[in-house]
Amino acid sequence: MNNTILEEGNLLFSFSGYLDVEKFDDQNTNLHGLLPVDFVAETSDKLCFIEVKDYQHPHPMAVAKRETNRQMLLTLVSKKDNDEECSLYCHKIGSKFKDSLLRKYASGKIDKEFKKEIIYIFFVNFDVLGANERGMLKEKISKHVPRGLKDSRRGLLPDMSFDLVNMDQLKNYGIFCTAKP
Repeated sequence: MNNTILEEGNLLFSFSGYLDVEKFDDQNTNLHGLLPVDFVAETSDKLCFIEVKDYQHPHPMAVAKRETNRQMLLTLVSKKDNDEECSLYCHKIGSKFKDSLLRKYASGKIDKEFKKEIIYIFFVNFDVLGANERGMLKEKISKHVPRGLKDSRRGLLPDMSFDLVNMDQLKNYGIFCTAKP
């Protein structure tokens, strides 16, 4: 097991105790029409799909959009699940996992012998979301994330879990995040 460091935007991610880590959202390997997550990381007992949303990036364009993003997320949390804007955002976040899982499945890296736990980790770097807002957003997005998959030809994929985390909670998965110097 090694300690792999990958970057996404202005953030550095250190994966401690992972056997394999890859930048999955790579323009050179993306299949046309699929929206991949940012990273896929594997330990001896779990396969993690990690999507990163850094709403605190210091780039001037990101700073200019910060209030818009804050309003969007807070509005999303307060809207009903069947609201079009809420459904579209949640569906897009869920689709990134589904597309990435499909890509792994199609590559043969997940087969009928696959027994590892599958976890979709959605990392949101934005201080304006408190525990209550994060919980409500997690609940809304989780309705767009598959929980397991049965396929008569390839067997059964184990139950899958979803977690929406901040920087401190990300450490629970052995992933440490810092801003680039």
